[in-house]
Amino acid sequence: MNAVLQQRLTQIPDAPGVYQMLDADGAILYIGKAISLRNRVRSYFQESAALDVFKRAMVERVADVATIVVSNEIEALILEANLIKRHQPPFNVRLRDDKRYPYLKVTNEPFPRVVFTRVVKNDGARYFGPYTDAHGLRELIDLVRLVFPLRTCREPIDGKRHRPCLQYHIKRCLAPCVGYQSEADYDAMIEEVVLFLEGKQEALLGRLAEQMQAAAEAFAFETAARMRDRIVAVRRVTERQKVVWRSRLDMDLIACARAQGQACMQVFMVRGGKLIGQEHFMLDGVREQSDADLFDEFLTQFYTARTASAPESPGISAYAKARTARDIQSPVPEKRVRVEQAAVPKEILVQAEPTERTVIEAWLSTLKGQRVRALVPQRGARAEYLRLVQKNAQQNLKAYLAHQEVQESAQARSLTELADALELPEIPHRIECYDISNIQGTNPVSSMVVFVEGRAKKSDYRKFKIQYDKGPNDFAMMQETLRRRLRYLRKETDDDATKTERELAKKEKFDKRPGLLLIDGGKGQLHAVMAVLEEMDMTGLPVAGLAKEHEWLYLPGQTEPIVLPPNSAGLHLVMRIRDEAHRFAVTYHRQRRAKAMTQSALDAFAGIGPVRKKRLLTTFGSTAGIKRASLAEIAAVKGMTSALASRLKAALGE
Repeated sequence: MNAVLQQRLTQIPDAPGVYQMLDADGAILYIGKAISLRNRVRSYFQESAALDVFKRAMVERVADVATIVVSNEIEALILEANLIKRHQPPFNVRLRDDKRYPYLKVTNEPFPRVVFTRVVKNDGARYFGPYTDAHGLRELIDLVRLVFPLRTCREPIDGKRHRPCLQYHIKRCLAPCVGYQSEADYDAMIEEVVLFLEGKQEALLGRLAEQMQAAAEAFAFETAARMRDRIVAVRRVTERQKVVWRSRLDMDLIACARAQGQACMQVFMVRGGKLIGQEHFMLDGVREQSDADLFDEFLTQFYTARTASAPESPGISAYAKARTARDIQSPVPEKRVRVEQAAVPKEILVQAEPTERTVIEAWLSTLKGQRVRALVPQRGARAEYLRLVQKNAQQNLKAYLAHQEVQESAQARSLTELADALELPEIPHRIECYDISNIQGTNPVSSMVVFVEGRAKKSDYRKFKIQYDKGPNDFAMMQETLRRRLRYLRKETDDDATKTERELAKKEKFDKRPGLLLIDGGKGQLHAVMAVLEEMDMTGLPVAGLAKEHEWLYLPGQTEPIVLPPNSAGLHLVMRIRDEAHRFAVTYHRQRRAKAMTQSALDAFAGIGPVRKKRLLTTFGSTAGIKRASLAEIAAVKGMTSALASRLKAALGE
């Protein structure tokens, strides 16, 4: 134990909070919570500590400890989950498929719309969800719009529009924008939509049947037929939902399957007695964890992700709320949003009792606004159905392990074949590929994509805005890209490199040494890159060029290309990497080109900012329109002055 760590252990407070184990480089190894930070953290470093192999390996790498003091256990629980989600420490259990869940939103505006969203705001809108399947939610929204002719446009309903759009003519909207449908009728239809989304189909069907009968009696047969079609569609959706219990129970059923050091958590979501969705999650870092610890970690991270906010209670300080909201990158809500209540059921059936069951129940009850229980059913229908959930977990884990085995075997084979073909000293665990994109030298860009162990690592991708401006010269542009990338690698290895430079290299993720530099191009591109490597004294880096025409590989100092068999796994790998680099470069080039096309002479004019530019273009339509306008007309635009208008006219040329 180093002196810094020994000193740190004496300063840890005896208070509830969260601790972070750090290695010598300051990277977070493990994040944990404790009622007493002092007792918990010190217990790791006592000679009598009964640590498993996994924790012992972690402790051996610890060089420092950071702590955050909070007010109570619940706050520590949530802060721990948010920090794990943000930093993904290697020695913590982590949700591999953590994400923002999708919701169906009924907007809060005149003539509301039904939209798909992943961001919940306290804006007065009604949110339904969260849903586990984004594709399924989009299908549901399409069905809602088919059954209920709601508007889908953002057209302001201000009476200025004189004729309806195509949606009206195909009977998908009743054109409230031109006054064909009153706000009262539209709001009545929104109420029907809400009934449908809340699962109150019987009440909705009764209302639709009454409307159909009334329309038929009034000889409005088209309206009656439309009501009939709605009834058929609603019944079809209702029949598709599987009834789990006769009573209208709201619960989540969560079971676990473990094998070969992996764990799969299966979640069935039951609302109103009906199964509305299911999802499974693969967990990282399970190793020696007990089932109780797994459920403890999973429940905290799962419901933190679903609610996307911190609980509000008198025991949580404003500082802690702000910090927690920052860690999950969401605003601090002024009041609890209804969606949090819908995301948490009254009952959570689990296969094993979580370690922090009492704390978790208290936290979820705060979110729900009423008591929430985490139960381990022993007998009856609940236990039987939970066994079904576990079978699903076992099946998903089995499929994952089989897929992983096939994938790892294919990746290992492709890397081995590539290393043998290129006569590399070792298997290229990290491959970086570079490509250039420009049109006759305009808006030139380059891309760097990274594959680690044969898989794309998109967090390490980088794009470069080329500074070379002397016309189309792919060789010079490639050289510029390699210089800008490799200078970080050189600084990392120089003895006189400053700490700031090393930290910058790490921040930019340029400090990783590639096992192979793959260049999109043939001999010419390869020679240009070799000149940079010689200039920077890095000729030891393996490099190869891939020519597009025949998919031939070129190596430095060899005149003949290396031709891999068409069915070679190594060839398929380099082609996949090259295509990804090309896609990434072309996408960035299109973005730059599109931005350049939207620029005008006003952008470079001092005194004309975005607001004035928008007002001028709105008033006159284009730069040409501004040229044709008189000095008085330009000066009359809000924000303009006579002097500024005069300078603008002179700059544009009258």
